[in-house]
Amino acid sequence: MTPLFVAAYAAVPPGAFDRRAEAALYDGLERLGVGGLEQPFFGTLHRHDEGFLLGQLREDWDVVLTTLPGTMERLSENPGDGLASTSADGRKRALEFMDSARRAVERVNACLGRPAVRAVEVHSAPRPAPSWERLAESLTELRHWDWHGAALLVEHCDAARPEGGHDKGFLPLDAEVEAVLESSGPTPTACSLNWGRSALEGRSAATPLEHIARLQEAGLYGGMVFSGVTPKHPDYGAWKDSHAPFSTACPASLLTPEAAAAALALGEPPLIGLKVQPLPASLAVVADALAHLGRLLP
Repeated sequence: MTPLFVAAYAAVPPGAFDRRAEAALYDGLERLGVGGLEQPFFGTLHRHDEGFLLGQLREDWDVVLTTLPGTMERLSENPGDGLASTSADGRKRALEFMDSARRAVERVNACLGRPAVRAVEVHSAPRPAPSWERLAESLTELRHWDWHGAALLVEHCDAARPEGGHDKGFLPLDAEVEAVLESSGPTPTACSLNWGRSALEGRSAATPLEHIARLQEAGLYGGMVFSGVTPKHPDYGAWKDSHAPFSTACPASLLTPEAAAAALALGEPPLIGLKVQPLPASLAVVADALAHLGRLLP
């Protein structure tokens, strides 16, 4: 079966840092045969203990590093920060943050003794009014850095909606595509999707399919993370980026096995992942989602 990346951090039990419970989650993922982790980067690789996290990495796992959690934290402090910022200072701070992510790639690779980080996901912050031209300039600078074998992926989040109601509110997919195509440099760079974020943007399970087709047309379809979204739910909210599971575990979720099959029928990108947040925390919900994807992949 195609190796799957799992965003383990979304499934970590909430509350105070519990080493035993978190270690049990990683042990469970190993038993489920995952191919690696989508690992968040906040400025460090773990909110509480980076050394603990590095110790949980299995020697055969690969890693996709997502900078979105750290990006969102920085936006809460400085709303003008981001790779697509029209503020020179805001873009400078975002590039400095990315340099700290580059050093984290080095630490992961050193821990595993090989170039284990497959890709680093970057984002078209800030909000409001990000600029695709400034994003292209940032990408060109990033593409000339040494990422130690990792590619760069502009992960599409839901774009701003004129009527409001968006969650992230970053650039539209077409603008991100234009920025990648306009950028240059030796580091391979493409775009990736999160199924739930695309569905959230268009308020429809059809939007992820439209986004896949657009990236395929541009030759930039670099990855897909399967995550659900709910039009209305007491825990996962109404059109929120809250990583709802498959509909088999959360009936309100638009992410059905059939929807995942339709997405994969359009073609498989190089990287495929899963990001669900079981409420309450449960490895069984993650296992259910992996089983659905496993039946769809060779």
